[in-house]
Amino acid sequence: MKPILPAAIILAVCGVPSLAALQLHAPALVERGTAFLVHLDTGEGIDSLQTEVVTQDGTRIATSGGFVVEVAEGLPVWVSLLGVPSTVASGEYVVRVTVSWGDGTFIRLQRPIQIGPRVFSTMRIALNQALTNLRSVPDPRQVAEARTIIDLVARHDPLARFEKGPFIVPVDNARVSAGFGDRRVFAYADGGEAQSIHLGIDLAAPIGTPVASSGAGRVAFAGERIITGNSVVIEHLPGMFGLYYHLDSIEVQVGQVVQRGDLIGTVGMTGLATGPHLHWEFRVGGTPVDPEPFVNAPVVDKEAIFRRMGEQ
Repeated sequence: MKPILPAAIILAVCGVPSLAALQLHAPALVERGTAFLVHLDTGEGIDSLQTEVVTQDGTRIATSGGFVVEVAEGLPVWVSLLGVPSTVASGEYVVRVTVSWGDGTFIRLQRPIQIGPRVFSTMRIALNQALTNLRSVPDPRQVAEARTIIDLVARHDPLARFEKGPFIVPVDNARVSAGFGDRRVFAYADGGEAQSIHLGIDLAAPIGTPVASSGAGRVAFAGERIITGNSVVIEHLPGMFGLYYHLDSIEVQVGQVVQRGDLIGTVGMTGLATGPHLHWEFRVGGTPVDPEPFVNAPVVDKEAIFRRMGEQ
């Protein structure tokens, strides 16, 4: 790994903004399976931002690029949104930000962060023979479909600033039939078992119930997949994607820009589903995170960022 020179030395040599103006803000505590925002106190002259969460020995558990938001007129700020895997151990970690300029200069700033414990529910799901085969029989098409989505949600377009939140629940009056992070045991029809982690929230509702986009965004995928059935993926923010699975119908197409509340499809039971429901999921930097916090507060709270800057 390339040695990291003291930030003050690099700044003095290259004449970039003072270190005092590059304050890094990050929460002190986050939960497993959630997303959080970091920001700098300036956007002046910066070319790019790359953020990661690492263990004490430097092992990376999350990474994301940065993007610019204007928290007040003429006041751009660099921010980065990161997702914490639900599978990591609780404990002390480090948020590390690499700030780069167009001439090749860079500095690294870091802050400690605590990832707190979180208990997830367990669920046992019995599958009939058809669903057992769907999940257990090797299929090259399934592998290819999975790779397509993995590559898609790992994408980071710093200009894809569609929705700051809060988001909305995409199905009205739905019953939550499975929670984010549920530890699942699939009971196969032949007596076998398999374990998995539920990566979103299941919203049970009758087939044909309207499904809305939970936020503004651009449709990145719309089509049929073996496991998730009729599926829609929407890019809501740089590195942040909403996934909507098991739809009965799809009412949007790739490249279409939608607003919060726009119809994107209807609840169905397509793919690997034991009942009619919408699987609703968010990926941040490719990491599945709990959708619920995005409904309760803005993802990018510009007022809070501006207020914090004024307190210094």
